[in-house]
Amino acid sequence: MAEQQVEKSHPVLYQFKRRDITREETAKLYSTWAKDYDKDIVDLSYFSPSNNAAELEKLLGEKRDALILDVCCGTGLVGQELSKRGFHNLHGLDASKDMLEQARQKGLYKKLINATIGTNRVDIADDTYDAVIMSGAVGCGHVNGGGLAEMIRFVKPGGYVVMESIDKYTHGSEYGDKSWDEMIDSHIMAGRWVTVTRRRVELLSNRLSGVQYSFQVK
Repeated sequence: MAEQQVEKSHPVLYQFKRRDITREETAKLYSTWAKDYDKDIVDLSYFSPSNNAAELEKLLGEKRDALILDVCCGTGLVGQELSKRGFHNLHGLDASKDMLEQARQKGLYKKLINATIGTNRVDIADDTYDAVIMSGAVGCGHVNGGGLAEMIRFVKPGGYVVMESIDKYTHGSEYGDKSWDEMIDSHIMAGRWVTVTRRRVELLSNRLSGVQYSFQVK
């Protein structure tokens, strides 16, 4: 009989399960967690950064000079994975200044942006990036379906968006009267992007499953 996968507990993750958690509360939690985040996340088997970086590598091929925006970059774990694969033209964006400071210390990003992804317009020009990548950022107090339009806007036509959603934390990712996936599909129907990858992944983070997505922007 296969060993049952059991989610490990952590005080901050427990708070993220709250359906009423606000973005302000989330930002404060990350500020207090920032210095210990990398150490703690190792014990939580966080595979999303490596999974998403590997997917983006497939899409970009030998284009190692691609300009990539790491949305909700946190302490820079995705940046580390991209750097391992030879990508060096990286920008990072996050709502937490404390998490960005940890990312800055890694020396992987050419630019760091303190901003929130949502329906607000971020100070980034249209068609700036060859790709956007986002890991571990979908759910209550984080990114919801209202932020997808901004990520599409950042990317040049023909560029890519790679991200994932973890089933257990997808609550709170709805926008208006549409679920996360319905919001994704609304942009497909509007001709803003096309699906490249949409597959279930059993181990994304902390022994939890979800869906990995990649899209090509039109």
